[in-house]
Amino acid sequence: MSRVAGTQGGSYSIGSPTRRCAATERELATGDRYVAALVQHSDGDVFERLDYAEEAWAGGARPARPLILLGFWRGVVPEPGAKKRMLIDDQSLLELFEQSGESEQIDGEGEKDRLAFRFVLALILMRKRLLTQEGSRGRSMLVRARGTPRPPEGPPLQEVEDPGLDAGTIGRVTERLGAVISGEDVAPKGNQA
Repeated sequence: MSRVAGTQGGSYSIGSPTRRCAATERELATGDRYVAALVQHSDGDVFERLDYAEEAWAGGARPARPLILLGFWRGVVPEPGAKKRMLIDDQSLLELFEQSGESEQIDGEGEKDRLAFRFVLALILMRKRLLTQEGSRGRSMLVRARGTPRPPEGPPLQEVEDPGLDAGTIGRVTERLGAVISGEDVAPKGNQA
């Protein structure tokens, strides 16, 4: 299981692929198409990955409350023991970022966690040169996907609120979220997580 540091020195847990459909409990076989959903538990600092068979997702299966859907991506179940690949390709990572801005509003700590997740994901995407910062407004960055025209020719800039994380927390969250995205298993180091 991979762990991602939380905003208050805790940690987020994001499970590895389960190879089991969350809706039907059917085992996902090598070559099956699936939809991976990143969800947050509304009552805590836990992010979780749920896998759905593509046909279950197409039939309307979705995470139910108290889970909050943050985003999703599609994939194909690899051969057992196959060389590790990125769990999320660049396009899916950009879609996850866009979806994180469209997520339903959450109250209290859950909203702070969602903002922290979106902010750190934006930093990762800027480091990967997939997002470009075009300016700021108050405590928010204004960004666009690299390669898309600037407004007014292109879509409006996306606003990413800075949740006020300290530099150490940003570094830990960025490192661990990046490892989760790349499929590495990340264990908390010492007292940091």
